[in-house]
Amino acid sequence: MAGAPGQASKIFGLVATGTMAAGFYWFAKPRFEAMLQPPPKPLKRLYLEEDFSASSSFSGLRPGWVFKLDHRGLGYYRDVPPE
Repeated sequence: MAGAPGQASKIFGLVATGTMAAGFYWFAKPRFEAMLQPPPKPLKRLYLEEDFSASSSFSGLRPGWVFKLDHRGLGYYRDVPPE
C-alpha cells in the first residue's frame, strides 16, 4: 500500500524541480531573450556586381567609391547619394 510520501521522495521532488528550472534557464532563456529583440534592419541597398570591386585591404581613395564590408564582401562599393 502506498502511504504518505516519505522524506526521501519529497527531497527527490525538490531536486527534480530545481534541475528542471535550471535547465529551462540555461536552455530557453537565451532563445526567449532573442525573440524579444527587434528584428535586424533590412539592407538599405543591394549592390549589383558592377557596383562592387573586391579588395582585401584599403588601397587609397577612389572618387565615387566607398570602401566597406557589405553583403558582397570587403571592397569598394559605388557611392550613391541618399535619395
